[in-house]
Amino acid sequence: MTTLLSGRTRLEVWLDAIDHLLARGPDLNVILSISSPGSDGMAAGAARGLLDSFYASEGAHPLHTVAETIFPGWEYRHRGLRGVFETYGDEYDLLKSGEPQRWGTYAHRLVSRRTGSGDLVNPLRSLIDKMRSELQKDRGTFHACYEIGVAEGEYDVPLYNTVDDQARRRGLPCLSHLSFKLHNDAVHLAAIYRSHDYRYKALGNLLGLARLQACISKEVGVGLGSLVVHSTYAYLDLAKGKGPLRKLAADLRGLLAKEDGHELADGVR
Repeated sequence: MTTLLSGRTRLEVWLDAIDHLLARGPDLNVILSISSPGSDGMAAGAARGLLDSFYASEGAHPLHTVAETIFPGWEYRHRGLRGVFETYGDEYDLLKSGEPQRWGTYAHRLVSRRTGSGDLVNPLRSLIDKMRSELQKDRGTFHACYEIGVAEGEYDVPLYNTVDDQARRRGLPCLSHLSFKLHNDAVHLAAIYRSHDYRYKALGNLLGLARLQACISKEVGVGLGSLVVHSTYAYLDLAKGKGPLRKLAADLRGLLAKEDGHELADGVR
């Protein structure tokens, strides 16, 4: 069975997914389609406060922390691509030294991998350069050849790394594949998750993916398109019960109901 949930903002679609999973329980093939991933509207600030207070009360990471595992948005905002490609690597080494058992972060796998010959490459830099070069050519542009995922080519990021991850039964990366498309002068992104916790991870993941998408669209010089996330297995961590999550969803719905409209931010928040 496949469930398609579509809307304008990340928050709206995530709330629809929460309602769906609270009613049905874990489900297969939940697909989120977000037409304007660059903002959560005028309620974004108040919603962020409610969400981070909720996560703190349950001992979970705030939205920004989860988003940073997907893409180092703080570095990009303050230092541009230099921060993403250079400074973040130094910070990651410190993080890894403190938690040597962790598999890593998606952000690190986006910007650093070794080829079969042992050379170190930066797949995100290569993808951006590839998109730029296609737009600069006189001939027709290739619209659907920008994949970041499980394959082993130069333009692929090993979000699932065969050597490192194949022996893991638990705790391995849940984000499997990223596919970028150039269409109607905008960068569109589709992401595939093998397993997705919608209570603690999904909304922060959406923020991180939108920041990555916004970075690429800005560096390539085109608009920000749609964001689609396919959760092949979607669930809610219910260790702390449904009640607090139901209340959070109701409070967030109340904020959205007070909006007279939506206002897109200059950057992804």
